[in-house]
Amino acid sequence: MNKFKFLVTFGLKKRLFKKSFIITNAILGIIIIGIVNLPSIIAMFQDEDEVETLEVAIVNNSDDESYPLEDNLIAMFNGGYMEYEYEASDATLDNYEDFWDHETLDILLVFTGDLDAPDVEVYANSEEQRSFLTSQVQTLLNDYQDISYANYVIQSPPDTGDDDGGLNEENRSFIEGIVSILFLPIFVLIIMATQFLGVDIIEEKSSKAIETIIASVPAKTHFLSKITSSISFLLIQSSILLAFGILASFIGRLLPSINGAEELSLFAELANRIPNWPSLLVFSVLFMIFGTLLFLTLAAFVASVATTQEDYQQFQAPLIFLLLGGYYIGIFLPMLGADGVVQVAAYIPFFSTIVAPIAYATGVITIVESIIILVITIATAVGFLYIIAPVYKVAILSYQETRFFKRITFYIKKAFAKSK
Repeated sequence: MNKFKFLVTFGLKKRLFKKSFIITNAILGIIIIGIVNLPSIIAMFQDEDEVETLEVAIVNNSDDESYPLEDNLIAMFNGGYMEYEYEASDATLDNYEDFWDHETLDILLVFTGDLDAPDVEVYANSEEQRSFLTSQVQTLLNDYQDISYANYVIQSPPDTGDDDGGLNEENRSFIEGIVSILFLPIFVLIIMATQFLGVDIIEEKSSKAIETIIASVPAKTHFLSKITSSISFLLIQSSILLAFGILASFIGRLLPSINGAEELSLFAELANRIPNWPSLLVFSVLFMIFGTLLFLTLAAFVASVATTQEDYQQFQAPLIFLLLGGYYIGIFLPMLGADGVVQVAAYIPFFSTIVAPIAYATGVITIVESIIILVITIATAVGFLYIIAPVYKVAILSYQETRFFKRITFYIKKAFAKSK
């Protein structure tokens, strides 16, 4: 156990105390803080007097169509406390429900019946706007109708989410647009861990240092220590990035008090758009750990069979292509509406590391399916670990120069022949 701990610690120190590691993380920290608080940073340099303009359509189908309802209401809205500029729109709708799909129209008010006590249908995307509009309309009508109250019908946006808590179209589009940024760190970290592990093993093997190491510790201990060290490094690096994210969020809370603007944060927007973000975070971490375990096991196997750096680089390419395939499937196919393909890919362990969290985030798979896929991924990773460990023991001290796949076949036969 002491030798195993020493090998793990030694492997971590080799990576954590490099100048490149410190410099890279310092740069990443600045980038993360900047990206998370980009809306607030942009707001700091915008003109404070700049306000958002809202397009308003007012339909007067009441018994007094001669009353300048639109002009009076627009003037009253602009004199209210809301920090917007309201502008009359000349947009016409064949069906009032088309308002929710209209690209430029922000507010629609429809007056019918007796203007002394009208029916008023209120269409607005914001709940805050709906409350503001009804109060302003009533204030105007009080002057017209001598304190008789209108009958307000507040229209709500159509619920396009699934009954099981699925995402509506707007939130899904948002997630699909930002998913490449969200999961890029996971993809890069797995690539880094796989590369570091393979290069580590092949360096020791090509320099013959592996013979001294294996003389002191069993090959299986060496194999497991390399994988444990790589996963530990991955978790440490992920924790550092998460710490930068928390720091960025804290700085984002301070920015409004500095520039007087409303708090604008990428994390806050994500929490709004993804109601199941806590479970998504848990699933992402678990898939990252066990998916990385699977790829690290395969990378260690390829490195043990290879005899030179060129040999390893050539034959570890399929692992990189599998990771790239999962990343591109997760990014592009949801945007193309190929949910069926994404769902199938999520069940394939080599793709599920990236695809499954993305599929869960976009509502393609449910939480139950995510758990099933996670179990499959764990079982596959443990299975490969069990199968490859004895092959690694045979291959790590061999320097055969035969064809790569012939070598693999020979090592597998020899490993399991010895274990019988």
